[in-house]
Amino acid sequence: MTTRLAQKHAIKGSREFKLVDDEVRYIIKSPLRTESLSVVLNVLDPEPLISGSTLSFVSQVNREPLVELFLDEPDRETFNQFVNTMRQRIIEEDFSRLRVPDNGVDVHVDGVTESIDMLRRYVDPQEIEALLAALEELQQTPDLPHCLQRVADAFNELGIAQGQVLLYAPYISFLLSGAGAKSDRADTEQSSDRHLLSRHDRFSHSRSE
Repeated sequence: MTTRLAQKHAIKGSREFKLVDDEVRYIIKSPLRTESLSVVLNVLDPEPLISGSTLSFVSQVNREPLVELFLDEPDRETFNQFVNTMRQRIIEEDFSRLRVPDNGVDVHVDGVTESIDMLRRYVDPQEIEALLAALEELQQTPDLPHCLQRVADAFNELGIAQGQVLLYAPYISFLLSGAGAKSDRADTEQSSDRHLLSRHDRFSHSRSE
């Protein structure tokens, strides 16, 4: 399993990629500048796109290229091994995304309200604008399943801000992990109170030769 890739281009310089936990970190060195970047894997589409001499992993949201690699560099075998590994890691991360439980959730408005208040107090609102909007909608209409789904979608697109959100608003994890699934009402409320107190097949590309 290849988790590192080093590439060189005669004009564009060099690029080094490394898969670390739930993100890909990379360094881009060009004649004019050096950049160190990282992208959380679960925001990427596992099916990369080929354009000319590059292969890109794009955002699942706006389809913008977030990770761009030189095609077949340093050699085809090494390149394909790294891309296969990265695809698999993206798929694994996608399965770990928070989702609305199939059997529904009892939404407690107090928990949602507290989450909104804590996030506005301790997290930059601009970083979580979509999540706050989804939570406020859920606060007003807690019985509509699509409102909870919007919370899940907004949370899963946050990237590195997810950690801060779960630290200050653990009720969100409670809602989307299945712990809030509808069952016995009393048991659900007790569990909620506790939470409010704390926190494609193998890749191959075709290229005309």
